[in-house]
Amino acid sequence: MPINERVIRWSEIRLPHPSREGELVDWKIDGPFALRSYYRVEETGDRIELDLSHRREDGTISTCLHCGAGGLRTRVEAPWVALALWAVGALALAPFTYGVSLLVALYPVWFLWSDAPRVQVCSSCGAEFVDFRHGPRP
Repeated sequence: MPINERVIRWSEIRLPHPSREGELVDWKIDGPFALRSYYRVEETGDRIELDLSHRREDGTISTCLHCGAGGLRTRVEAPWVALALWAVGALALAPFTYGVSLLVALYPVWFLWSDAPRVQVCSSCGAEFVDFRHGPRP
């Protein structure tokens, strides 16, 4: 397996709440192939439909499964702990190591960042699809 691809065990979908504007409802699923054609919101019983025809054979998605819009953008859920660790460790040691610690401290940040979840966000309805393979890279 190439180093930039990782095995995905869990995926997650965050869909717009049918009755509360701006709120997302989320479900964990066992990978992109375990999707159902609809999900129910527990507290209201509302049904949210998905169009699974937009899912490709390899598990990526071509358009939004909720609204069908094609404007998906990809973002990385940043491991802020890694960046804070780099800032504190590298900047505290930079005066003593003449800046070499900045480069050395980038390795754990790169490692954690490359393993961070990729989220595909629909620009039309705001639905989020977490770790649906990798789709387009940011």
